[in-house]
Amino acid sequence: MQGWGTLYRTSVGLGLRYLLRHGYLREAVIRVVVPLDPSRYLELPETMRELDARPGERVLDLASPKLLAVTLARDGVEVVSVDQLEPEIDAWRKLTAGEPRLVFEVADGRALPYGDASFHRAYSVSVLEHIPEPDDEQALRELARVVKPGGRVVVTLPYAREYREDWRDAPVYAEQVAGDRHFFQRWYDQARLERFAAAAAGLELVSSSVSRLQPNLNAFYTRTFPLLVPLGPAFGLLARRVDGPGGDVARLTFRRA
Repeated sequence: MQGWGTLYRTSVGLGLRYLLRHGYLREAVIRVVVPLDPSRYLELPETMRELDARPGERVLDLASPKLLAVTLARDGVEVVSVDQLEPEIDAWRKLTAGEPRLVFEVADGRALPYGDASFHRAYSVSVLEHIPEPDDEQALRELARVVKPGGRVVVTLPYAREYREDWRDAPVYAEQVAGDRHFFQRWYDQARLERFAAAAAGLELVSSSVSRLQPNLNAFYTRTFPLLVPLGPAFGLLARRVDGPGGDVARLTFRRA
C-alpha cells in the first residue's frame, strides 16, 4: 500500500503534541494508539489521490475521518470539515488548535449551511452509509449543490455482493430516539450503488472502484481490539490492494456538471 505513511505520522504527531502540551484528551490518545483503522490504509490515500485538491482551493469534508482534512490543510488546501456530532468537532478543534487553513464546524450533511458552488471539491469517507434512507442520497445531492461546476466529489462506501443493513440494540448517534433497534449502516451492492450514484442530477460519475486489502484482517482486528493495535503499521506494509467484486470498499468519483 502507498500513501498512508504521511497520514500515520500526522496522526501520531497530533496526538503526542497535544498530550505533551496540554495533558489528557481521549482523541489525542487515539491518535497515538490507533493512528489508522485497517480500512483507512486503503480509503484515505485513495480519496486524497482522487480528490486531487490544489493549494488555495476550498474543500469540504463531510464527516470523514478528520486526519485527511488535517493532511490536506498542511498541503495548502483550505478545508472546512463538518460533522453532526458536536463532541467530535470540539475534540478536533482542541487537537488541531493553531493549524492554518482548517476549520471544523457542526453541520448536518443533509442540509449543509453553505451557498451553492461555494467549494472547489468535496469528499466523504465511510459516512453516508450511516444515514437512514433516503437521506444518504439527499446528502449526495447536497455535496453536488455546494461544489463548483467542474469540481470533484469523492465518496467511499462499504460494499457487499448482496445488499444488507446493520442494526444495533443501543443508539449509536445522538439524534437516534429510543427504541428496540437502531440503524447503524448499510452495505451497498452493485444495484444499490448504481441507484445511489444516479441520485444527484448535477453529478457525472467519472470513475469508480471496488477493492479490498489482502490479507483482509479488518474483521479480525475489530473482534480482537485492542490486542492487535501494535500491529497497525503491518496493514500498510504487508497488505496489498485487490480490485474486483470481492472487495468491501466502493469508491465513487464524480464531476460536478
